[in-house]
Order: sequence, then structure tokens, then C-alpha cells
Amino acid sequence: MSSHSVEIPGRNIIDADKPLSQSIIWEMQRRYFLQNGMRAWQDDVVPHQISCSPYMARAYAQIIRGFVSDCLGAAEDGHISLDIDQPLYVIELGAGSGRLSHHLLHQLDKHDVNLSTDPLCLKFVLTDFVPETINFWQNHPQLRPWVDRGLLDFALFDAIDPQPLHLIESGRLLAPNQSGNPLIILANYFFDSIPQDSFVIRGGNLFENRLTVSSQHANPSLADPAVWEHLQLHYEAVPIDIPPYPDENDRGILHNYAANLGDTVLSFPNVGTACLRFWQQYGSGRALWLTSDRGYTLAESLIRQDDPLPNLHGSFSLMVNYHALGSAVLQAGGAVLHAPHYQDNMQTLAFITGNNAQNCADTRTAFDRAIVQQGPDDFFALKKRIEAQFTELPLSEMLSFIRLSAFDGELFSTHFESLLGRVQAADPVWYPDVAQMAVQVLEQYLPLREDDPLQDQVEKLLAIMGFERE
Repeated sequence: MSSHSVEIPGRNIIDADKPLSQSIIWEMQRRYFLQNGMRAWQDDVVPHQISCSPYMARAYAQIIRGFVSDCLGAAEDGHISLDIDQPLYVIELGAGSGRLSHHLLHQLDKHDVNLSTDPLCLKFVLTDFVPETINFWQNHPQLRPWVDRGLLDFALFDAIDPQPLHLIESGRLLAPNQSGNPLIILANYFFDSIPQDSFVIRGGNLFENRLTVSSQHANPSLADPAVWEHLQLHYEAVPIDIPPYPDENDRGILHNYAANLGDTVLSFPNVGTACLRFWQQYGSGRALWLTSDRGYTLAESLIRQDDPLPNLHGSFSLMVNYHALGSAVLQAGGAVLHAPHYQDNMQTLAFITGNNAQNCADTRTAFDRAIVQQGPDDFFALKKRIEAQFTELPLSEMLSFIRLSAFDGELFSTHFESLLGRVQAADPVWYPDVAQMAVQVLEQYLPLREDDPLQDQVEKLLAIMGFERE
């Protein structure tokens, strides 16, 4: 469908009549991250407290242990092959702050004495498309010990143009034909920040929801994050006969929506499904995906939606159509794990792809325990309520909550003064428990700024109680 002239009275057209995934807004987003690098996370502009928290990492660690157990069992039964001389790579896409994998390494290292030894070692790879972010990770003193142990590497990866990973520390090329073992792929707050399309369904017919971007200024600086205050997004539904994708599975998902959903507006993660297909080239297609984001998992959640609007935070993000991503996994013979109930803060899912995907009993059990029964969404629903009353908690309940959070450094630092006041007034019998908590918080914390106060806070707390950190 060719574009047509667009005029909006009183507005200056910046970009006209484009499929959402080809709109200029994605160029603006890339420019933001390339210009700001780690400052996007250091200044708390881009949200990551939930998706990169120790609680999230503890849940993921349980599922990863289940998946590794399933892989070893399937290899013993002859269903899959494993090369025990090669690692099982854990690849984090769009790792941003680096905190999720850092917490995960601590969780797995604490409970698994064989993290870097037989029968199957794990190796983490942090990826991003911003070179400055990669450089920050490489030079971070808290990450270097993992690198020195051979458990961590780094690589550039761009979901818009996915290419084999060149591992920076080891110098190895991680290409499809060189990685026979299954992969574990982490994709938190990833799919919401890569291009996607939008479609309208009316009377069983499919329309492409094209985007025009306008401004009240004639020549706005698209490199300025404040430009969003002056922009407006205008959508127009354009009839189409065939969905504009070469992959027949993508087209099939959209045709199924048109036939079954009723009138609605929905997003389609075309770059996301292409990313799934790219990684299916590795490990004979066998992989575990762990992903959390704002979005829609259930088909009924897609009904009666409106035009997609960006959630602004320096750059922007959009809600993720996890139902479509899950449909792509199912069409490829994989399995999709998700909570059966509505998740308000974020959706957390596991995709299992490749041979033996339907028989991963330990992975399914771990997902049920870590996500369905006590998932990050449930915890953070309670966390918001408890934090609002944190100053009123007695010391015993403060300690319980910090332990329940998996020793969250952000929680500790935010409420340090309240905790300090309780400790100063406490019976010394509480001191060992407080010291143990504080040391665990510090040991797994990854500061993003040189002036981060957490280490000084921990040392002050220990000094008041007469303890010294070893």
C-alpha cells in the first residue's frame, strides 16, 4: 500500500503515513540511548528496578536450574546431545544496567557449587547495541571477578539487525554452527523497546494502523528528549489484503486475530518474532527464554484496545503483545509458560523452544513455584503497599521484608534512615541478624555511579553495632 499525502491543520508534519515499526520514533529512541549510554540508568530515567531486581533474579535462577536439570536428563535419555566441554550460554538481550545478570550470577553461584565446573558450566553474555554501555560493563570492578572466572563476557547485539555475537573478552565468535548446546536467553524490558507494528480489526477485516508524527514547531530537535512534549501521534487505519510480512507464521497469527478477536486495535511484534527466529538457529533450536515486560499475555486482553501510545521515560516503550510472541513459539513446536491470572505490574513468561520442549518437567515445576505461586508481579504489588508504611515497621519486620526482597539494595538504601533509627534503638541481640542482612545486600549490589551511597550506608550501620566488614 503506497503512502498518501497527510495534512494536519496547525501542525508541522515530521514523519508521515508510516507503518509503526518504520516510524521515525524508533530512530529517536536509538539516538537517545546512543547519546546517553549508561546515564539513562544512572539517573533513574529508564525504569529497571523491577525487571533487574534481586527478587526477579532469584525467580529466574530457580527456573534456570530446572532447565539445566531437564537438559541433563534429556541428554542421558538420548533425546538431545550436549557438549560438556562447551558452556551453556546465558545471553541477556538489552542488558542495560547489567544488574539482572549480576544478581543472577550471585544467586546461582551461592546455591550451585558447579556453576563453572562439570557437568555443564554456565557462561553469561551481556549484550546491548550501545558501545558505551558495553565499555561500562567491561570496566566495572564488581563485574570483573565474574570475567576472571570465565563466567561472564560481553557483546554488541542489535535486534533490528541481528548478527552472530563477537564475545569481547574471549574473542570467540558465537555463531549458529558453533554453538550446539541449548541457550538461555533473558529479555527483560526488551520487547517493549524494539520496533513493532499496529493493526486495526473491523468487521473481520485487517487494517494497517499507519502513524504520522507532527509537531507544533517547524524544526524540532529530535535529539532532545523534551521534544516529546511538542509531538503528537496520529494513526490512520489503511485497508490491506495481505499482512506485510514474508514469514507465513506472522501472517497466520494476524489472520487468526482478524477471524477471532472482533473489533480492536492490536500491536504486532514483527521485530520480536524475527528475533525469536534468529536465535532458533542456535543449539539446534533448543532454548529457554525468560522475559518480563508490560504487555498482554492472554488473548482476551487484546480485545477493545486503542491506538498504541508510548510510555515516556527519557525515551519510550510500548506494551508488548506477548500473546503473539507466544503464538510464534507454539507454531514452531515450542512451549509457553505463563501465569493463568492477570499480572498487573508486569508479565513474566518462559518460552521453551526446540526438540523436547514439551517434556521439560523440572522447568515447568520451577516456573510454577517461582512465577505462578510467588512471582515478581505479586511481590511488587505488595512491595508498593509495604514501602508506603516502611517507617512504621518494627525492626523485625524491616529485616523480614528485606530478606523477602532477596536483599534488595535499592530497598535498603531508600529506607536506610528508618532502618538506622530502628537499629540504634534496638537490643544488641538483633545486631548479628542486621549485620548478616547488610553484608548480603552489599555483596550482590551493583552500583551504577561512583557516588552511590550504599557502601557507606552499610559500613555506617555495621560501625554503629561494633562490626567491621571483612
